[in-house]
Amino acid sequence: MDLPAEWTHGTVSANGIDLQYYRVGSGPSIVLVHGFGDTGRRWVPLADELAAEYDVITYDARGHGRSDAPETGYGISDRVADLRGLIHELDVERPILLGHSIGGGTVGWLAARHPDLPKGAILVDPDCFHDLPERDPEELFEESRQRLRNGRERTVEEIIEEQYPEMDPTHARRLAAGHLESGLEIAELAREGYPAPLAEKLPEISCQTLLLRSDRDIEERVADLDAAENLQSGRLLHIPEAGHYVIRDRFDAALTEIRTFLRQVDP
Repeated sequence: MDLPAEWTHGTVSANGIDLQYYRVGSGPSIVLVHGFGDTGRRWVPLADELAAEYDVITYDARGHGRSDAPETGYGISDRVADLRGLIHELDVERPILLGHSIGGGTVGWLAARHPDLPKGAILVDPDCFHDLPERDPEELFEESRQRLRNGRERTVEEIIEEQYPEMDPTHARRLAAGHLESGLEIAELAREGYPAPLAEKLPEISCQTLLLRSDRDIEERVADLDAAENLQSGRLLHIPEAGHYVIRDRFDAALTEIRTFLRQVDP
């Protein structure tokens, strides 16, 4: 298991499947939810920063890493049920939730549908925030499946050289190995999708919320600001010079905002 020594790991049965989880630290609980093609081990740098004050839990979403990869069940209702089940099985009360990309979508929809569950939510560049894909879902599914097949032909070393050449070698290997663990089944994420953009659900999120967005042009910033106005209790921040992987691209800046938010939610 490519984890630092102080981390623990295990498996829980939730929503009819087995989910691999990872855990470090002590204190109030925060659950980190990864995006497409990643695993819970992606969060090691952030979790290590938070572990002195928080019980940090991550997991491999269905079809990813060492969790089960059923052929179906990749729509938002199942992903929310997976996360709810994980929280229940680990006996965690009112955690703070943080999700990136598809994980951000999962966290956002869970917070809207189950407002009493999270104490706070951090949405990091969630996918399908303003709009849903206009292309045919079947077409998107086939493209995604082919990209996954092509990705399996690469070695860990090739992935590191292509995507993570300047990263800490240990974490780069962790990320590259995680990509190769993604099942072809996760292409279903492109076909099952969402019933509506996440921005339309923001008025239903009652917990304190931090929306962390990548750097964007003026028109996109205005659209984000307009959407964030619908949060009952929250704020929006664009992180300068950050791409979609906000926390990876601008780690120190993102960590500062995350710490500030966590102390506001749980002093």
